Amino acid sequence: MLAVLLHTVPGSAQEPALQSMPVDPLVDVEWLLAHIADDNVVVVQAERRAGRFEEEHIAGARPLRFDDIAWEGDEGWIAEFRSVDEITHALQAAGINRDSKVVIYGASMTATARTWVTFDLLGLGDRAFVLNGGMDAWKDAGGAVESGPAEGLASGDVVPVDPVDFRVSADWINARLDDESLVLLDARPDHEYTGEDGGLGNGGRPGHIPGAAQLYWEELMDPANNTRFRPTAEIADIMARHGAGEGKTHVAYCMIGMRASVDYMAARLLGLDILFYDGSWRNWGDRPDLPTELGADPRDARERRDARPM
Repeated sequence: MLAVLLHTVPGSAQEPALQSMPVDPLVDVEWLLAHIADDNVVVVQAERRAGRFEEEHIAGARPLRFDDIAWEGDEGWIAEFRSVDEITHALQAAGINRDSKVVIYGASMTATARTWVTFDLLGLGDRAFVLNGGMDAWKDAGGAVESGPAEGLASGDVVPVDPVDFRVSADWINARLDDESLVLLDARPDHEYTGEDGGLGNGGRPGHIPGAAQLYWEELMDPANNTRFRPTAEIADIMARHGAGEGKTHVAYCMIGMRASVDYMAARLLGLDILFYDGSWRNWGDRPDLPTELGADPRDARERRDARPM
């Protein structure tokens, strides 16, 4: 049985709930420098590799182990949300309270974004923020760092607030592939999207979901710092070029749901209707009953053609 079935939000409805109200999931280092000492501000480092927090972290930050909020599977090719109770316990263990304003950062933008999406799943997306620019921006601004373990953390009392289950299944997507209002956003790079990788390194079927737009997550990031989002206006232009827009239903996916988290955050920033395919290609590609498509995104070919001088 797939992990997406094992690790689901209890009581989730058959029909997913669209996330469409705009939220600003980003905070800049200037704000954090001014407010890091506030009683209700909690800085967490999304920790995917054991020991990274002890090596260096923002002074006063707390570690939040990624495998406490996501089940990564026996072979590391899966990243499914854990249950609401498990996630809540992990957030409380990090000292997060009901009134906390949480600032998230980490070495990996995809893990950081996935952590924010986890807060959003629990209805806490309006009180959690990603540090735009991450540790590099913090250091460049003269922010203090330290090493060693976090000490003396008191357990917090945070609880979910009207959790919204915005996840969709492969069957939900497959039943709507002919719906012109559905926009699938594939956050993977060229070789995975086109199928040139052979499918999970020749370990699965290659390609992408038919009709999906290739919105590689790094397109949304500053070329000089892939933990910093581009300005909102640029993000809006990029999303529009990939078919996104008002009046459409968007679904973000990638290989295991990590990189898709960046696309999801961008859609939330713009207030677009967005859903999340947690199983992603690792789930879709393992099912021979589902259709696949190979080759480049035709939207990219049109962009190159339209960009040629007359």
